[in-house]
Amino acid sequence: MLARISTIKTSTNELETPVLFPVHNAGSRGKGNSPKYWEHIPDMKTMMLNAYFIKENPIYNILSNVGLHDYFKFDGTFFVDSGGLQGRLYDLKLNPIEILRIQEGIGADIASTLDIPILPQDNITNLQHANYLKTSIKNAILSSRKKQREDMLLFAAIHGNDISVMMNTVDYLNKKGNFDGFAIGGLVAKRSDFRKVVDIVIAVRKKIGDKPLHVFGLGGPSMIPLLTYLGVDSFDSSSFLKAGSKRIYFVPGEGSIEFREMEKLNMLPCVCPVCSDKTFEEVRGKRKLIALHNLWAICYEIRKLKMKIQDGTLEEYLDTRFVFNPLINTAYKYAKAKVRGFA
Repeated sequence: MLARISTIKTSTNELETPVLFPVHNAGSRGKGNSPKYWEHIPDMKTMMLNAYFIKENPIYNILSNVGLHDYFKFDGTFFVDSGGLQGRLYDLKLNPIEILRIQEGIGADIASTLDIPILPQDNITNLQHANYLKTSIKNAILSSRKKQREDMLLFAAIHGNDISVMMNTVDYLNKKGNFDGFAIGGLVAKRSDFRKVVDIVIAVRKKIGDKPLHVFGLGGPSMIPLLTYLGVDSFDSSSFLKAGSKRIYFVPGEGSIEFREMEKLNMLPCVCPVCSDKTFEEVRGKRKLIALHNLWAICYEIRKLKMKIQDGTLEEYLDTRFVFNPLINTAYKYAKAKVRGFA
């Protein structure tokens, strides 16, 4: 089994994994539309931000002066992504060193290198595909060599549609650079092809040895147990927030459900602090309350996963956990066969 409980040591904290980094968009004045979950959920002292968004935001000047920890006023762990996805989608000309200096300057605990995401439609025989990979590798090595803050962990962002190419990339990055961990990007666009996601994650997990492994963008209530089983240490997601805006409620230990499907019950199937203190209508009426509950549900899931890893019953738990989601259940069965060497 690849699932594990490990520790990521930063200059400010020791993170026990598996762990979620909730995505915070900061907003034009630093408030954004995320609830202040760190004030309510003891386990959720983490945050994912985007260097490109911060660079284009008036908050950048403030963060450059006071830093993330003082600004948000919590002793947590901040992971700052490069903004490579936005660069690819909007054809932006981002500079890897400029992004690195932003990450260092605002006080990131963990940063990822500037990447150019590989999307499912990118054919591996296409010259553009090769150029994207080469640029991402070049950016990673350059960032490793030019990093000024020794106390900031640097994760190399890796992509690809071909596993052998990705394995060669990891080998090359380990040879030419100095990275504290690796982060797989581009899997959100591939998530409908569960076999490919499973194959990529398992291959990278085994290749990088004991180094931390992060997966970008896949941190929903059903993906977290699957990724944990595959040995992923950390994940980030804005799913809790997006689901809240759509009135989608995460059911602890199961999956998600729309509020309109719970109307006949007129009660909340959860006893987290949000749901215990508010009525069905109060929670349904406020998106931030739904988002906050959704994070409590993820917190519950991660705690349960850790307990099952510790007592050696993770597979037994997941055998029943995924019954509610046939697609994820199919992926899990394939993953289990793959881990055992039968696929």
